[in-house]
Amino acid sequence: MAVQFHWALCSFNAGDGHQINPAAPERPATLDYLARVARAAEDAGCVNILVPTGTHCLDAWQTASALAAQTKKIKFLVAFRPGLVGPVYAAQQANTLDYFTKGRLSLNVVSGANSADLKRYGYHAPHDERYEVTEEFLDIVHRLWREDGPVNFEGRFFHVEDAHVWPKRHSNPHPAIFLAGSSPGGKRVAARYGDVHVYFAYEPETVAKEIQEVKKLEKDFEREAPLEFGVRHCVCVRETKREARRAVEGWLSGSDIANTATWADSVRLSESTSQSRINEMASRESLWLTDTIWMGVNKVRAGGATTFVGTPEMVANQFREYIDAGVTHFIMHGWPYLEEAEIFGREVLPLLEDVAPVILSDS
Repeated sequence: MAVQFHWALCSFNAGDGHQINPAAPERPATLDYLARVARAAEDAGCVNILVPTGTHCLDAWQTASALAAQTKKIKFLVAFRPGLVGPVYAAQQANTLDYFTKGRLSLNVVSGANSADLKRYGYHAPHDERYEVTEEFLDIVHRLWREDGPVNFEGRFFHVEDAHVWPKRHSNPHPAIFLAGSSPGGKRVAARYGDVHVYFAYEPETVAKEIQEVKKLEKDFEREAPLEFGVRHCVCVRETKREARRAVEGWLSGSDIANTATWADSVRLSESTSQSRINEMASRESLWLTDTIWMGVNKVRAGGATTFVGTPEMVANQFREYIDAGVTHFIMHGWPYLEEAEIFGREVLPLLEDVAPVILSDS
């Protein structure tokens, strides 16, 4: 199965720069700068660019819409939370952006997140219940996408009468759905409705075990295609190992997790199974789990903190370890987001031609 490489967008209050989370952004998240990052990821050969969500982020839908007009072929992996929007309206939003961009949309459906940030939006469902909400939500969305007549649905969380949406989407059969989660609920929803199940980049052997477990769950559901698997991580590539290590250690200078409440909540208060595992990996005797995997990002930011660090050859080999574990999607970034995307496309991707990476055409 072909491998896809994806980048991430720095559309949040910390912006971009040479440090991860400074008190004031070195490069604020302006439309012009975000467009430069998106075009760099596009030129680097990335298939999607992840547009994040949260109270610390620009609205993902509006950001993707604005950047679509300034790019040519890269897709937008738009993150959103089912508890904050109804399924029919979400399907209409997705169809509209997919229609306008002629299929340049993927969906990152975020269920777990962290309760503190969700409560800022007024959403108070507990962790496990949020996956039940997502399951009903995606059931309705898939019924709308099948376009077999007005949809009627009465469940625990949603009651829909004679629903249909316009416009029709461009993607066939629909935009790819990326779902994360290492809890039982997260795995079940991904096995049933996901196109790509995403993990934070635990050790490759742990990811391999998780993949096999979800593949067993997948057999319980009728699916259009086999589920694929991805990891969310960071990357830092330099000419020498010493330069790469110096660069990532510099990311922490002037950075502080207290500079954003959302990331602080995610690390310290999160009930997320995935975040708890990353916290454990970052609390070991050394932040260097291997010669190539570094966990220092977790000290100043939540999320996919695992970082592939080293020369182009070292990082390419690290990708291969995860590919051997069953991973075919990599969602990543480094600091600065702009230059690291350029380095990845120039120095690393050419070394991975043997894994048949998906490269989008200009048409």
